Amino acid sequence: MMLRFDKSKAFLGCNGTLFGLHLFSGEMEGYLDELVWGFLKKGMKIHPHKHPHKEVYIFIKGEGTMQVDDEVTPVKGGDIVFIPSNSLHTAWNNDNMDLEFILVRSRNIGPWIRKIGKILGARIQSLVI
Repeated sequence: MMLRFDKSKAFLGCNGTLFGLHLFSGEMEGYLDELVWGFLKKGMKIHPHKHPHKEVYIFIKGEGTMQVDDEVTPVKGGDIVFIPSNSLHTAWNNDNMDLEFILVRSRNIGPWIRKIGKILGARIQSLVI
């Protein structure tokens, strides 16, 4: 099954602070808790939050900033950021181009992120592991 991301079908999520579209919801059951293609328009900031799930943000294009607990780092297309359980996190876009990403949420994400990082050849940033 193949999907093409259509920004016009994106919903406002995380208390209205990001645009996203759930991907393969039924097909991911038992593997991942959530898979979302999301984006932030210029000036948007994801509501700072934390939860018991681990997350991975795979940045597709654009440039922005990600904060996990007290650590802040610039991010751009090709970067992967791991968010440990119960870590306060947010991201924001100050660039003119949309900051696009894939958000993966799971209780057991370690094996998945190592595999996808190798496949993508991406630069993996672990802010807090």
